[in-house]
Amino acid sequence: MTVRSAASGDAPALHALMIELNRDLGDSVELLTVAKVEADLIQDASAIVMVAEATDGTLVGYATAHRTYETGHAEHGLYVGDLYVTPGHRRQGAARALLATLARTGHAQGARHLWLTAKDGNTAAHAFYRRLGARGERVLAFAVVEQDFLNLAAEQPR
Repeated sequence: MTVRSAASGDAPALHALMIELNRDLGDSVELLTVAKVEADLIQDASAIVMVAEATDGTLVGYATAHRTYETGHAEHGLYVGDLYVTPGHRRQGAARALLATLARTGHAQGARHLWLTAKDGNTAAHAFYRRLGARGERVLAFAVVEQDFLNLAAEQPR
């Protein structure tokens, strides 16, 4: 298995992996298209996308990240949006290799930490992150989306 940056030809296979993850998590699968993966993740320089490739060239995992800044640590880091490995390739080092590659890439760009999240019931992810040395903290995440986002964006300063 090798880990590398996602390339334009990876969009269809990467999309399929993302749909698998979204289904596993109970998230929407209707909105994400191959074209959006290409434009929003592979072609957008602000996105960092790594793929794990089996020896036969099949993509078996991926990780997405983007830069962030944590004022509590006074440093740049990477927020890992997705980390996914197909069930048949888990526990073989792919997820760790994906995160190590993200960490190296981020470090070269000035990042000094990875910010990792997992849903409350995803105990396998929690245990994996702890084995990496991650420190857990309880965080409740919120997202302003769709019409609520548009309404907020349209507000004028008072």
